[in-house]
Amino acid sequence: MIRVVITGNPGVGKHTCAKFVSEKLGIAKIIDINRVILGNNAIALRANAVNGLGEIDVKKSKGLMLEEIKKAKDVVIVGHLAPYVLNKTGIDLVAVLRRSPYQLAKIFRQRKYSPMKMRENLAAEIIGITLYDSLETFGKKTVTELDVTEKTPQNIAEDVVSKLKKKSKKQIGIIDWLSIVYEKGDAQKFLEY
Repeated sequence: MIRVVITGNPGVGKHTCAKFVSEKLGIAKIIDINRVILGNNAIALRANAVNGLGEIDVKKSKGLMLEEIKKAKDVVIVGHLAPYVLNKTGIDLVAVLRRSPYQLAKIFRQRKYSPMKMRENLAAEIIGITLYDSLETFGKKTVTELDVTEKTPQNIAEDVVSKLKKKSKKQIGIIDWLSIVYEKGDAQKFLEY
């Protein structure tokens, strides 16, 4: 039984990577956290003005995710909400995908994110919120971070599977976007509210 989680901020390539990881593991079932939550109406507050979706019902979402995971033998769980709606029990690997904020900014412009949504997501990536929250939820023995900036989805999937099969060492704390944007003089540009 294999349980892999792929998480990270929007725009890092989680879903594409999950598809390739699933194939490399012999067609493991992919569980998309957002689809489970939205498909089961696990929204606590509807249509808030900031993101148009509302807040998730964490307790209900955790129960739904547990049910979904129990249904499958091998599973790849994908979504940025992983640290908030999953428990660490039974999870073999959590891969936190990280992408350069410079590349993310281009992706967000292509997706037509609002300036506020862009700033929030770029700041979250720069300071590593998803990594931090994943470490808090799953522990450092389970979590690895991957810089996916210059990699293809296939290469990223190979890295994930290699770390799952312990062919390569898990790494955390290797990515420091804050120093890079500060050195380039872009800290205020990315972190201004």
